[in-house]
Amino acid sequence: MARPARRTSRSKAREAALAVAAAVRLPDAADVAVVGGGAAGLAAAIAAGEAGARVVVLERSAECGRTILATGNGRCNLANARLCPDRYNDPAFVEAVCGDAARFRGDVLAFFDACGLQTVLEEQGRLYPCSRQAASVRAVLLARAGRAGATLAPAREVTSVAHADGGWVVTWAGAEGAVASGSLRAGAVVFAAGGGEALTRSLGLACSPFRPVLCALACEPQGAALSLADLDGRRAHACARLLRDGAEVARERGEVLFRPYGISGIVAFDLSRTARPGDVVSLAFADGMLDEADARGLAGRAGSCAGFLDPAIESVLAATGADVVSLALDLRLRVTGPAEPERAQVTRGGLLTEQFLPGTLEAREARGLFACGEALDVDGACGGFNLAWAWRSGLVAGAAAAQAR
Repeated sequence: MARPARRTSRSKAREAALAVAAAVRLPDAADVAVVGGGAAGLAAAIAAGEAGARVVVLERSAECGRTILATGNGRCNLANARLCPDRYNDPAFVEAVCGDAARFRGDVLAFFDACGLQTVLEEQGRLYPCSRQAASVRAVLLARAGRAGATLAPAREVTSVAHADGGWVVTWAGAEGAVASGSLRAGAVVFAAGGGEALTRSLGLACSPFRPVLCALACEPQGAALSLADLDGRRAHACARLLRDGAEVARERGEVLFRPYGISGIVAFDLSRTARPGDVVSLAFADGMLDEADARGLAGRAGSCAGFLDPAIESVLAATGADVVSLALDLRLRVTGPAEPERAQVTRGGLLTEQFLPGTLEAREARGLFACGEALDVDGACGGFNLAWAWRSGLVAGAAAAQAR
């Protein structure tokens, strides 16, 4: 007789998480319902709970804060020491909500200090927990939310948010039959769920289309018989210019990771915020510090391009039969679209910001409805900018929702 398949540790963990979620007993009513238990939702729950509101957080995943664990390659780049509103797609709105760079940074760091989290500064202003483990960030947030009295209710996917009798009714579907479906009434709702276009549009507010950003780029070599598969896994520092109809529309410097489908790494992620299919990425290796005369001089003295280019990359470029120096200064890749969109760090799109009061993040035409984080059409560059927006906007929305209940 064949043995039954052994359950994986992952499936066992999910079953255990669903059992914990099913044991959560929800009230019929709350002062504030938070839709989404990720970074922004937990910050909102903490702010609302500490302001005296009865808070319920509804999260579709089996555990609240799970998305935090995947940030920064599991290390959680939670903010940046150089928080500037101009690193976002809507700088005027971000500054109106968060203040200038100094205030923005100070408020985020004060929040985590009050959580009992020590942070450390790394290259390019990136801030991490000193443990370099995203689990530390999640742990202190869950603990603080618990101390604030928030009821965390994961494995419940919100299906509707409807205005009723001066308040709101939030309805959800339970997960996999393990958690019951239901609804509750709330005096105020904080919408902190990103990427759910159907639910977002059901609020009756204007919403821009969702699309993945901060992700790898699918590309095809242009003008050279180059196989990207031959460069798979190679890393190089480069200046990357994004060209549209021959004109430069964006520029980034840093590490590029070659993949068979195109390019990945921080440079590609930041370019993905602007790139469209048909655009061209021009890569100049050695961080773009060399002009043609300098590059050819170095190549002449060394007898190769090894003085400024990874020899493995040089070998692949040489195999094309084209001039290696020319390719090293201007390797062109045509963008065909985002690559691995399911792994995108951020979803662009969401509720249009002009519909919300920046001081409270309350909807102008739907009083008692607040939004924060990825629910709003705000996204920032790589390097902790998006999580910083999630924390700060969540705190603003949660505190204001507590007052509006």
